[in-house]
Amino acid sequence: MKEPVFVSVVMYVYNNEDTIFDTLIKMEQAISTYFKNYELIIVNDSSSDQTVEKARDAIKQIHGDTTIINLSRKHGIESGMMAGLNKSIGDFVFEVESVDIDYPLDLLYNMFKTATGKGYDIVAATSGKTSWKSRAFYKLLNSMSYLKLSLSTENVRLVSRRALNAMLNLKEKVRYRKALYEFTGYSKVLLKYEPSRMISTKKMNRENFSLAIDALVSFSNAGLKLSHYLSISFFLFSIFMGGYAFYNFFFNKYVVQGWTTLMILISFGFAGLFFITGILGEYIARILIEIQNRPFYSASSIETYKEKRAVAPVMKDEEQISG
Repeated sequence: MKEPVFVSVVMYVYNNEDTIFDTLIKMEQAISTYFKNYELIIVNDSSSDQTVEKARDAIKQIHGDTTIINLSRKHGIESGMMAGLNKSIGDFVFEVESVDIDYPLDLLYNMFKTATGKGYDIVAATSGKTSWKSRAFYKLLNSMSYLKLSLSTENVRLVSRRALNAMLNLKEKVRYRKALYEFTGYSKVLLKYEPSRMISTKKMNRENFSLAIDALVSFSNAGLKLSHYLSISFFLFSIFMGGYAFYNFFFNKYVVQGWTTLMILISFGFAGLFFITGILGEYIARILIEIQNRPFYSASSIETYKEKRAVAPVMKDEEQISG
């Protein structure tokens, strides 16, 4: 018997023309097997290949309601997923950040049963196979965060409507969903699965690096603590150099010209000051982002496909939508 609840599946795509067709077909088959009412939401992050065309071809074979959100420019995973989550109406929402999946699709139903059977509002799943860069980042963020986070790599996530609404209602402009979900306080569990196939790990790029910096600055005291440590270190170094100068003056017969010592002191001192200034600049930039109150994303069009597979564009011109 199919579950009577309404579920939404939000999928982020960017230049996935090779995998989007098969993933959509298999995803819809799996969801329709276990759930009576559902919707698929595809967030196209301004793909430059045939991703949208492949998705439309797949939709011709899909019976449930499907929506394609075409973002006006490249936004990244976090902002793109926010666009889909704002559009979703399900009692439970699956967050699929990559259509290149390595888990059996019946895992989605197991996550749902875990949520409803054991009372969890957030159920995430991971294969546990992550790169050393990801492990190092999460270890640093968890140890430095003032929120007492316990973050790790998550390949797919199920969120209840009340947990999702609580996250969406937070006013922060840095939308790092993993941390924001934990900030809401709703119960969470992490499931592990054996990957059905091997997929290549994400390479470090500008987007990932920028997201890592945003998370560290916004959800931890790493920057401020580092500034304090550097201030103390350079203060002690300055004291040491001052003592060394006095020692040479009183106890050395031949006083060496102070150019070298002075340059070392100035070089290290100013290096520390510049570094601390850069960190403080990051926090000032976050304040500017909060004050500007700009929308999280902008969409050029939204395509809604009903059960009869008729398309009804909601927006024809570029329109900014605030999350």
